[in-house]
Amino acid sequence: MPLADFLRSQTVNSVELTFAQIDELVGGLPPVARNHNAWWANSRTDDSHTWAHLWIEAGWERKSLDLSAEVVVFERHSREQEISGFWWVNHKQTYQAELEGGYIWSPTKNKNGARNQTYINLTLVRAGDVVISYAGGQIRAIGVATSVYTEQTKPEAFGQAGQNWSDTGWLVPIEWTVLDKAVLPKDHITAISSLLPAKNSPLQANGNGNQGCYLASISPELGSFILRLSNSAGSAIIERVHELEDQVRADEAEREIQLNQELAATEREQLVRSRVGQGTFRLQVLDREKSCRLTGVSDKRFLIASHIKPWKDCSNLERLDGNNGLMLAPHVDKLFDRGWITFLDDGELLVADPAKEVVSAWGLASGMNVGDFTVEQRGYLSYHRSEVYKGKLQ
Repeated sequence: MPLADFLRSQTVNSVELTFAQIDELVGGLPPVARNHNAWWANSRTDDSHTWAHLWIEAGWERKSLDLSAEVVVFERHSREQEISGFWWVNHKQTYQAELEGGYIWSPTKNKNGARNQTYINLTLVRAGDVVISYAGGQIRAIGVATSVYTEQTKPEAFGQAGQNWSDTGWLVPIEWTVLDKAVLPKDHITAISSLLPAKNSPLQANGNGNQGCYLASISPELGSFILRLSNSAGSAIIERVHELEDQVRADEAEREIQLNQELAATEREQLVRSRVGQGTFRLQVLDREKSCRLTGVSDKRFLIASHIKPWKDCSNLERLDGNNGLMLAPHVDKLFDRGWITFLDDGELLVADPAKEVVSAWGLASGMNVGDFTVEQRGYLSYHRSEVYKGKLQ
């Protein structure tokens, strides 16, 4: 659809359009759009409002509307915007070693002993930050930092590439994704140039790499633009970022439990064990759910006690509540935990569009019914549908 395609191509996060401009894009707005606010609603339900479905799918929402002035404002709304940090690493000499090893590394100082901000930047990276890999004029990989830096000696894998660098340095572990098709920044320099940082830029104005820059902090606008250019890889990277963010939040909650001396030692142990579906929580869930509702498997050895409302978001009572759990086969647990599937109160299975092919390959189908849930379970399922599920609610 031309309007969605136009929005998808933008590098900015907000666009104001007149109805006349939209007319030109789409060959004429339908008459109802000129007279009714409801036509411009950001509809996420399974209705006939195809236009809204497409601009939402493109990562945009209608922000404001003035019918009398015939002006509408769209604002980008995508999970890319929730990423806390974006970085750009220039590493032509060490690209192969760092990709194969799963890290980025720099010395703590220049060879003349001077401090270098693009080296110091490694100490500022946090788990879940996205790192753009640039080497030989191409972006061939994008990674996600899995933890903060540690002090490490220069990797032996660098060989002659790092012979002039000091042995003392910083290392950040990175989970790299190699792109199916490399992105050439020079092909997009008109859009990229206005988004480059004024200081310590990874690229020159002509699109060539800046040799004096190793790791540059870049704006969310530039980082999001590169992710969109990477197509399907970008979606997978965003998903991995949010997995790591959830893990960090759960780790923080676990530390709070471990340090809470108001809780008995046995209670602290049960709360921690419940995070991985073990202990009292598992027994409580098994008392209510005897098998995986989707596969029918009842052998407990092959079932996971999965929280309906995620453990990281729960109170301590909710973490141990057997009503807040389902016994699921491992592949079903993965789908449910990451929000690719959910259930209506009457047991109808809902599947997010990106997961339908996988769900079908596993012999499951959207719309199948797994039986009613109890009143207590329905409260937790309501949270899962609104806060975890990635698809459209019917």
